[in-house]
Amino acid sequence: MTRARWLVNRVAFAVVAAYAVVTVAFLFVALVADPNLSVIRHNMARSGASAAQIEAAMEAYRASRNLDQSLLSRWVNWMVNVTLLDWGRSFQSGTPVTALLATHLRYTLAYVVPGTLLSLVGVGVGMHAASRAGSAVDRFESVVSYIALGVPNFFLAKLVVVYVILATPSFDTSYAVQGAWDVTHYGQFLPPALVLATGLYAGLMRYTRAQSMEYLGATFVKVLKAKGASRLRVARHVLRNGAIPILSLFTTELVAIVVLNVFVIEYVFNIPGLGTLTYGAVMDRDMPVIIGTTLVVVFVGIGGNLLQDAAYYALDPRIGDGE
Repeated sequence: MTRARWLVNRVAFAVVAAYAVVTVAFLFVALVADPNLSVIRHNMARSGASAAQIEAAMEAYRASRNLDQSLLSRWVNWMVNVTLLDWGRSFQSGTPVTALLATHLRYTLAYVVPGTLLSLVGVGVGMHAASRAGSAVDRFESVVSYIALGVPNFFLAKLVVVYVILATPSFDTSYAVQGAWDVTHYGQFLPPALVLATGLYAGLMRYTRAQSMEYLGATFVKVLKAKGASRLRVARHVLRNGAIPILSLFTTELVAIVVLNVFVIEYVFNIPGLGTLTYGAVMDRDMPVIIGTTLVVVFVGIGGNLLQDAAYYALDPRIGDGE
C-alpha cells in the first residue's frame, strides 16, 4: 500500500465514521420518546382539554416535525439535511441550529484557540527539564506541572473570577455584548484561555519530558553530541523522534477539553459559547440544538483524529510502506 493510498483510506474512514455517528444520533432521536409530547399532554390536560383535542394536538406536533413518516424516509431526509448543514430549527427560538452554533461557537473559539496555542509552551518546557534532569530547574518545573495537573479547572476558574476579574473593576466581562473576535476587547478572553491552557500545558510538559528522557540516552543523540551539535539541534532531533506520541497525547487532551472543560469554563465565566448553548438546550429539552452541539463535538473528535493521521503521514516516512 502506497503512502498516498494510506492517507486516502484514512480520509474515507473519517467520512464513514462521521456518517455512522450521524446515523446513531438519528436513531437516538427517532427511537427515544419525545419528551415534548408528554409536556403537550400534561399542559392540555391541566387546561381541561378533551382526549380528542389532546390527541389532535399531538398529531399536529408529530406532523410538524415529520414524525408521521416512515423511519427509513426520515433517515434519508436526516442524512441529506446534515450533509447540507440543514440541522433544523430550535424548538424554543425557531432560529436555525446552524445559525445558533455559528453565533455561540465563535465565543468558544475565542479562548480555546489561544489557550491551545499557549499550552504548546509545555513542549519546550518539557524538553528543557529533560535536558537538565535532576537539577533545581527540573524539580521546579516538575512541581509547577504537578500543581497544574492537580488543581481542578473549575476551582482555578473560580479563583480567577474572584481574585482577578471581580477585583478589577475596569475589567469588562460583557461577553455577550462585545464581539468575540473584536481585538479591542480580546483581553476579556485571556483569563479563560489561561485556565484552559493550564491542564493541557501540564500534560504536555510531563509527557514531553518523559519522551525526551527516553531519547536523550539514545545512540543518535550521543553521535550528534560527539560531532559537536548544538543543544538546539539535538533538541530538534529528539523532538522529531518523540513527536508522534506527543501528538497523540495532545489530540486526546484537546478533544477532552472540548467535551468537558468548555462547559465548566463557560459556566464559571458566564461566556455564551458552545457549552452554555448546550446547557440551555438540555434544560429546555431543545432536541435539535442538543443534537447539533453533539454533532459539533463528534466532528471535532473525528477531524482531530484525521489531522493526527495526516501529521503521522508527514512525520514518519515509514507509514504506508509495506502495509
